[in-house]
Amino acid sequence: MRAASAQKHIAFSLPLGNFVLIMAVAFALRAALVLLTVPNISGGDTPGLLQYGLELVRNQMLLMPPIPPLYLLYTGVVQSVFGEGNLTIFRLLNVLWSTALVGAVFIAAEAYFNRRVAVIAAWLIAINPIFIVEAGQILTESVFLPLMFSALALHGRYTQRDALMTKRHAVLVGVLLGLASLTRAVALLLPVILVAHLLWRYRQRAPRLIAALLIAYSATVLTWTVYGYLRWRTIMIGGSGLAANFYLGTNEGWCGPQCIDERAGVTVEDQGRNDEIYARRAIETILSDPLGYLVRRATNLLEASLQPHNTNLFQGESLRALVLQWWAHDRSLAGLSAVLSGDAFAPKLLLYIFHIGALLLGALGLLFSAFRRRMFGQALPLYGALGYFYALHSILTAIPRYLFPTAALWLIFASTVLAERTATESRDEQTAQSL
Repeated sequence: MRAASAQKHIAFSLPLGNFVLIMAVAFALRAALVLLTVPNISGGDTPGLLQYGLELVRNQMLLMPPIPPLYLLYTGVVQSVFGEGNLTIFRLLNVLWSTALVGAVFIAAEAYFNRRVAVIAAWLIAINPIFIVEAGQILTESVFLPLMFSALALHGRYTQRDALMTKRHAVLVGVLLGLASLTRAVALLLPVILVAHLLWRYRQRAPRLIAALLIAYSATVLTWTVYGYLRWRTIMIGGSGLAANFYLGTNEGWCGPQCIDERAGVTVEDQGRNDEIYARRAIETILSDPLGYLVRRATNLLEASLQPHNTNLFQGESLRALVLQWWAHDRSLAGLSAVLSGDAFAPKLLLYIFHIGALLLGALGLLFSAFRRRMFGQALPLYGALGYFYALHSILTAIPRYLFPTAALWLIFASTVLAERTATESRDEQTAQSL
C-alpha cells in the first residue's frame, strides 16, 4: 500500500517538476536577453504604439485609432504608472508574457495530444532563439500570442475525451479570444474554428456551447465598437487596414505609407475613403492579370514562410540573400567563406535552423497525426489555426511577422514526431533490458 502511494506521488511530482523547470529556464533565458541587451525601436511600430497608448488613456485622440485598443491601453497604462517612454519595464513585462506563452503551449499540446508532446513542445519554445529574441520587442505579439494560445489551450483542456465542457467554460474561451482580437484584429474569425470543433465534439450539446462562446466573444469585441461610435462616431470592429493589406498583396509590397498611397492613387482629398480606393485598386490589378496575381501571392507567402521571424533585428545583409547570391553567381569556397564571415552569421543561422527544422518536422507531424493516428478531429483547433493564418495571408500581404503566430503551432506538430521517436527508443531500450 505504501509502495503504491509512493509510486503515485512520484508520477504526480515528476511532470510538475518538469513543467516548473521548463518555465524557470524560459524565464531565465528571456530575462538574460532583456537585461543584457539594449532595445532598438527605430524604424518599427513601437514608437507609434507607445504614443497611441498615451493618447488613448489621456483621452487625447481626435480620431479612432486604426488598430485594436487592448495593446494601446496596455502601453498607455504602463507608461502612466512607470513613466513615459520607459522601455525597460515593457521588456521586463515581456519576460512574463513570453514565459506565460510557454505555459500555454504546454497546456495546449497536452490537451490535444499528450504529456510527452507537451514537454517537448514547451522545451522547444523555451529555448527557441526566435521566441527569446521576441521577448525584447515592444510589439502587439507579446500580448496577442499568450492570449490566443491560452484560448486554444483552455478549449482543448475543456473538450478532452474525459472532460465535459460547460457554458461557463465556453464563455471563458470566448472572452480570451475576444481579448486576442482586441490586440490584433487578424484573429477576428478564429472562433469559427472552435465552433467547428464543438460541432464535431459534442453534436447535440454543441449549439448551447457555441451560443455561449459567440455571445461572450461578441460582447468582448463589440465593447470597442460601441465606445468608438460613442466617442468618435466611427464604426469599427477590431481595427482597420484590411483593404490596405489586400491591396499590398496585389503589388510589390510595402514601401512606406506615403509611397503606398501614391502607388494606389490616394490623395489628401481622399482621406476617409482610403479603404474604398485600396479595395478598388486591388480588384483592378487582379482582374487585369489574374495569373500574375496568383504567382505573386504564392511567391510572397512562400518567401514569408521560409524566412524566420526576427532575422531583421541583426545587422548586415540578409543571410538568405547572401546564400542565394553565392549559389547563383559564385559557388566557390572563397565565396562561401565570405558568407560565413557575414554580419551576425551565427545568430541568423541559429534562427534558420530552428525555423526550418520546425517547418520540416511540423509538416511530418501534421500529416502523421492526421492520417496515421487519425487525430485531425481531436486536434482540429490547432490544424484550423494553422490553416487560418496561411489562408488569410494567401490573400493579404505576408511577412514573417504576420506568420509568427504559426511558429508555436509548427513546433507543437514537430513535437509529435519527436515524442514518437523518443517513445520508440524508450520501448526499444526496455525490450533490450528485458532480454
